[in-house]
Amino acid sequence: MNAQEAGTFIERNAEGQFEIGAERLARRFGLGVDDLRLMTARGQVRSSVERGDGEDAGRWRLSFRIGNRRWRLTVREDGRVEDDEFSIVTSGGRSL
Repeated sequence: MNAQEAGTFIERNAEGQFEIGAERLARRFGLGVDDLRLMTARGQVRSSVERGDGEDAGRWRLSFRIGNRRWRLTVREDGRVEDDEFSIVTSGGRSL
């Protein structure tokens, strides 16, 4: 777990979707906001949201990927960050 994000919260919008601001995302990847926006416009920023089931019910995994860098957050229903993982991944998505 990374102390930088653990215990912090991810906001949810009126539709219940998680939202992470460009500043926070850019900072985590070591980028400027303008660079992040340019990379997003070029399709170089990917994200996914997975809802847990079974023993993971009530948790969500938010994943962001730029090139070979991936940031994954495990977030509770209330938006509290439970786990934070930043890794370098292979083209198949496996952590190095």
